[in-house]
Amino acid sequence: MTADVEPGMAVAEVPTPALVVDLDRMERNIAAWQALADRNGTRLRPHIKTHKSPAIAAMQLAAGACGIAAAKPTEAEVFVDAGCTDVVIAYPTVGRDKWERVARMAGRARMAVNVDSDLQARGLSAAAVAEGVVIRVHIEIDTGLNRVGLPPDDHRGIAAFARLLAELPGIELEGVTTHRGKFSERLARMSNTDAGREEGGIMVDVAERLRADGFPIAQVSAGGTITGPGVAEVAGVTEVRAGTYVFFDAMQVGYGAATPDDVALAILATVISTRRSGWTTVDAGTKTFSGDRGGVASAGDEIARAVDVDAAVMRTTEEHGMVRLGDGVSVEVGQKLRFTPYHVCTSVNLADALVGVRGDVVEAVWPIAARGKTR
Repeated sequence: MTADVEPGMAVAEVPTPALVVDLDRMERNIAAWQALADRNGTRLRPHIKTHKSPAIAAMQLAAGACGIAAAKPTEAEVFVDAGCTDVVIAYPTVGRDKWERVARMAGRARMAVNVDSDLQARGLSAAAVAEGVVIRVHIEIDTGLNRVGLPPDDHRGIAAFARLLAELPGIELEGVTTHRGKFSERLARMSNTDAGREEGGIMVDVAERLRADGFPIAQVSAGGTITGPGVAEVAGVTEVRAGTYVFFDAMQVGYGAATPDDVALAILATVISTRRSGWTTVDAGTKTFSGDRGGVASAGDEIARAVDVDAAVMRTTEEHGMVRLGDGVSVEVGQKLRFTPYHVCTSVNLADALVGVRGDVVEAVWPIAARGKTR
């Protein structure tokens, strides 16, 4: 809890900039996604990179999530320390310090890690053997995002890698996994559901080929907030991973994965200057909004859009957000505005706390315990 914000305070009194979470919307999002997974007979593993808060992870687990996904070992460690007992590090970790950290956590929680190289596999194996634990591994498949992973049509290469994993001590080949989103021109022309079904189908095919070669692939995981609903419909997919659904953001609205009424997090900022006609400046800049456009938008696009008035953040410096006002819109110095960030995950990583509100009253204040955990 931060010293200047506490439960019972009116939202209008919250010092800015602040990240304000609509609890009714967040709770509805958590319930809706768990129901989606349950309806399709798949497990839901929320990626905690979005909220970075053990308190919110506890809500997702209480709703029925099978465990959590994290991006980096230090991030995962925060949640293991908080009592999470089933954790996937959805990232191909490299480095002795990281392998040893994962192995130590495996003594307290069921740990799994995405892998796509011999070096990672051997490093995890050595660390697990030294610690006397077992670390599960999931083969990362590149289904189109072109970040990491083995090509899905390289069956010989995937099988050879699976063979190495099966032979190494201290690690256990558990499954195959992917994340691709909808960031290519071809996928952008598809519906979210069809893109998800294709993604899930590719992964099920990879798993079935490996099983035919004698590898007991127990988990087939895929998806994200954009494609997850379609992935969940594919027979043979066992687990959907998604993170942004807990809050949603302007990116998800733009891709049709949410409506504005689903977005649960807003950045609360105060107008500090109105000297320029048609524009205003608020007390939140790149240190709050992050300016992240996800690598998919062009110059001149909005960084964040106001919730209650026709206005958008178009440019930022460290502490200033330059806001273009719509026709006929006027604001006053001292007025507070709420903005929907383009990419909520990177905005959360810049803040110290999440302020949970119900109606116009603060109900909870959660420290963002895993912010800055990038190793």
